[in-house]
Order: sequence, then structure tokens, then C-alpha cells
Amino acid sequence: MDNLENILNITNYREHPTRPGYTVFHFFDDKQANDFKKLLEENTIWFESDVDKKDGKTIYLFGVRNSDLKKAVNLNYLVIGKYRKPFIPNLYFKWFVVVLGVLLVVAAVIGYLKSGAS
Repeated sequence: MDNLENILNITNYREHPTRPGYTVFHFFDDKQANDFKKLLEENTIWFESDVDKKDGKTIYLFGVRNSDLKKAVNLNYLVIGKYRKPFIPNLYFKWFVVVLGVLLVVAAVIGYLKSGAS
């Protein structure tokens, strides 16, 4: 069951495995980890940090009290958003998708109106 929870967990944080009342945030990129650490410090949120190596990957870990969890999650989203890649990175393809969507909606409306339904 624990493996299933790991697969279904799409966030980068989870309950601390051994310390109740704490949540652990993890990052694989040192820039994101440094930004998160800086934001925690700026917002005076107490945390513990550690660096772990697993399967040749470096994992940056931050333990935060659950009393500060809501603030920490918001800071986490700020960091993730800063480094997020666009869903459609190519500008021309992005506009192609928008224009295609508009054309499909227009075609659907014209088809509805021509079918005699009103």
C-alpha cells in the first residue's frame, strides 16, 4: 500500500515518516531548494533540512512543522511556479491551438444554427 501512495502522490511534500506533526518537502533541483530555503527564512518559518542521495540523484529535504504547513505550501507553490515550464512552449503552436479551438467552436455554433434548432 505504501508504494501505491508514493505513485499517487503528485506533490513534492508528504507527512514526515517518523515525526508526527511534521511535513517533509523534497526538491531534486538545488536552485529550487535554495529558493525554498530562502523563502522559509524570510517568512520566519522554522525548518530542518537535509540532503540525501538516492539512485544517483540528490534530494534536498526540508522538514516543516504542520502548524506552518499552509504558509510553507504557498511558498512551495511559488518556487514551483517560478521554475515551471510552459505547457506548450512553442509560441506558433500555442497560437495554432488557440485558433483551432476558436474555429471548432464557431463551426459547432454554425452547425447548430443550420440544423434548424433554435
